Amino acid sequence: TPYSNEAIVNINTISLNRGELRRAQSASDGKLQIGWDFMGTLDKPARDGSGPPVGTRVVGFSPRMEGWAEQISIATSYIAPIPASVSNAQAATTPVAGLTALHAIDAGIGILGRKALITGATGGVGMFAIQLAALAGALPYAQIRRLDQKSFIEKLGEFPIIVTVDGDALADHGQYRLIIDGVSGSILKKAIEALGPDGMCVCYGVTDTPEVPIDIGTFMRIGLAQIMGFHLYAKSETSPPSENLPRLLTLIENGSLNCVIERESSWSEINRIAQDLIDRKFLGKAVLHID
Repeated sequence: TPYSNEAIVNINTISLNRGELRRAQSASDGKLQIGWDFMGTLDKPARDGSGPPVGTRVVGFSPRMEGWAEQISIATSYIAPIPASVSNAQAATTPVAGLTALHAIDAGIGILGRKALITGATGGVGMFAIQLAALAGALPYAQIRRLDQKSFIEKLGEFPIIVTVDGDALADHGQYRLIIDGVSGSILKKAIEALGPDGMCVCYGVTDTPEVPIDIGTFMRIGLAQIMGFHLYAKSETSPPSENLPRLLTLIENGSLNCVIERESSWSEINRIAQDLIDRKFLGKAVLHID
């Protein structure tokens, strides 16, 4: 039985995130229910009267990882109505990647007219973050690992691109007021060294080694720089998705935010597309429709 603040949603479309796929791979018994991003139609409203009415198209983030299903019971603070001109697929891309990028941008202070570095800019969070940084008035720089990834960044807009696998070139373009990092390792180490005074480095993920040596003396002398660890689960408790997903959906609605959907198919193709995402055979987002 759903809690009084939970609505029941019939799911139509899901989005894949590499993080949840890796969790499933690392499960000790090889079995783990996953699914963060979903969109669907509200079937039964919450008993406490919160949330949208029956029949509303909604998108949501499932912290219980129950999104890969045909129906979900979800707290209304984790869903938001979808504007008519935003497609099911577009909406489904926004919860984890979009919200993480949005909150990371919000963490920056005084970024208007100042440099922002987005590491791993071809990832789901990275592609949203570089666009949102520009919309917030920052001057975003995209870090990528390979030259052949430049065309992907060019789909997002005209941004300076830094091609580096170890971060050595990052300081050539600093100082950065905001850094959004989902890589860690040597790239994060070099990025932190390129922070400017009052700069903020938001760390939201780890694809390289998690241990990063920091010269505290040098870091102190930057001048009030900060490093913030970000976790969407914790942030959603104080800044609910129901308040923040509409911010992203409005940008999609007016054409300001590109979701870059590179794979769209039936959920019967989930094994193949999930493996391709893990193997980095494509950039951008993958969405699957339940049929």
